[in-house]
Amino acid sequence: GQRSFCVSPRGAPGAAGMRGARTATLLALAPALLTPTVGAEAGRKLTLQDDPVFQPKKYQKNVEEDPECARDALWGPWRRELMAAEQERRIDLAYEKTMEWGLENATLVDEQAKICIMGLISLQYLFAQFLLQEVGSVEAAAHSFRLMDSQTGALHPDLFDKASGNGSIWPITAAEVDSLRRQILRASVGGGSGGADRRRRFKNAFGLHDGDWSSVWNWRPDGSPPATVGPGGFGAANAGAPKPSFRVYVYEPDEHPALQKLARGAAFCKHNQWGMEIALHDWFLSCPCRTDNPDEADFFFVPHYTACLINHADTFQGCDTKQVCEPTTALFEQVLNESRHYHRTDGGRDHLFVWGSGMGADGPFSSWRQWVPNAIFLMTEPELWNPYPDIVEPSYMPHKDILVPGRLSLEDMQGLTRLSKPLEERPFLGHFIGWPRAPHASVMDPKDCMNASCPLNVRSVLLAMRDTEPDMHVDVDVPYIESFMGLTNSMFCFVPRGKSGWSSRFFQTFFAGCVPVILNDLYEPPFGELLDLPSAMIKWPMTEVKELVTHLRQIRDERAQVLYDLQEAGRALRCWYAWPPSWVEWSWIDVNKSKFNHTCDEWHVKNAYVAVTRLLAPKGQAPGTGSSGRETASGTLDAELCRDRGTQRRSHS
Repeated sequence: GQRSFCVSPRGAPGAAGMRGARTATLLALAPALLTPTVGAEAGRKLTLQDDPVFQPKKYQKNVEEDPECARDALWGPWRRELMAAEQERRIDLAYEKTMEWGLENATLVDEQAKICIMGLISLQYLFAQFLLQEVGSVEAAAHSFRLMDSQTGALHPDLFDKASGNGSIWPITAAEVDSLRRQILRASVGGGSGGADRRRRFKNAFGLHDGDWSSVWNWRPDGSPPATVGPGGFGAANAGAPKPSFRVYVYEPDEHPALQKLARGAAFCKHNQWGMEIALHDWFLSCPCRTDNPDEADFFFVPHYTACLINHADTFQGCDTKQVCEPTTALFEQVLNESRHYHRTDGGRDHLFVWGSGMGADGPFSSWRQWVPNAIFLMTEPELWNPYPDIVEPSYMPHKDILVPGRLSLEDMQGLTRLSKPLEERPFLGHFIGWPRAPHASVMDPKDCMNASCPLNVRSVLLAMRDTEPDMHVDVDVPYIESFMGLTNSMFCFVPRGKSGWSSRFFQTFFAGCVPVILNDLYEPPFGELLDLPSAMIKWPMTEVKELVTHLRQIRDERAQVLYDLQEAGRALRCWYAWPPSWVEWSWIDVNKSKFNHTCDEWHVKNAYVAVTRLLAPKGQAPGTGSSGRETASGTLDAELCRDRGTQRRSHS
């Protein structure tokens, strides 16, 4: 039957929705869950800077003041013994102390990290290296590496190298940690059917076995099943395995000094919304589609973490998100200039790059139009970045590129799912928390569109409802938890244009059970070629917010079933926007213990990696043809996908 809500004029639950009062109470108390910064006046409103994520970490003071851990009775003497020993003896010392101090126990690892984080990382690194290279156990090496993932990920690679003295204080550098991480992932392709040889992984680093890969490679234009790999193998796939749709060669940073500077700090950079730059690198390293023979490759993946590194303004001198980055541009040019693979292509047409921020390709690689105009970009941003007023053409081109979602952490996806309230218990009609933003300079002069009087400053228009529309949860400059409570306590969540077109809030809404309302006339979400997006969202002209609010209230009050259907459709597709961790990440433990199953019960075969892999398939080498055949096959299929996207675009409007 039809569903309905009982909502009072002020947006609080009516008599039929009193259970929602608990939700409203939790939302009202949310700021009290946070610990104010030291010295904050009693009763003042908490801001974003008060959020725990911005507070100094317990290990930070120790790293800055005593990187040698000389003040600790255990770690200080052990460091001196370690640095005086030969390499072979260092591994023995790492093993001895791991056993003696019980550092296979995650709780003890966390406790010791607060005392001597660099010592702990050094110990785990040496032990993981020993397990991989001498014992030959990929699984044990991944376990040991995983234990130090949180600690390594807490340190920017520059801070890491400063604390280690570039290997002179502790026998480890950020580049060596990254290199070992890649070695473990390369050895984690999996395959086969298990058996007595436990050193051969049945599943790969992302939990896929041969049966799972059959469903990945089975997505073909003619619907035919994948072939079987013959005795000679195919890429990293073994004989008898499902044959991958393509083969990809992954550039190795250890072989390209310039690339090593661009792909630093994987554990650190994987955390934020740009973490898909690292996630896709990990995916292709541990994919049966990877080949180490460049002559048989259909694609060449160029790893880099520039969205992360540029966002931390001190990484490259004179470079941040406010201007194109010349140091990284020079490094990209050096990598390509020294690559024989690049020089055999037409404008890099078989090269893959991931761009994980609103800067697109222009910020990190300002000369890409001269070097790789035909490369395939896997990117979050389909339009323009406000801080670049003179760049008026997007780096995204729908005929060749693939839009991808930002990365949400496993904790965020699980937390939003747990906090998500039934629609009838949600006290708010709409939700938005964010900063006001003027449009890009190519649209109009930002100085003429600074507040709610300008309809194109849609964020200001939304924020203006804060004091006039009681059933709207809108605010600015509040801790992250306030946004989470709004997402899980509102029926509709607004996704307006900000500094650029894309926003991670769009992907959060599905896990929070909130129906996204896109207020950006130029934005099309990722994977529209695969997913029925119009069934799970609303797209509305960004200059008609007043009419939108009336429309949403009408849905809530008179067409409640529509709201339930939108929410259910979003729940069905949300996991395609997930980037689950690999088994070298600490959060893999939650995945491996099935804690993620409640959120995404088929997470290993329905996720963003698989979506990207399927969309790449028609762009790869057509069987039995040369590069010209590749161009024809790819061009035909790309044209079909573009037509599909055009149909989708019309259906949204």
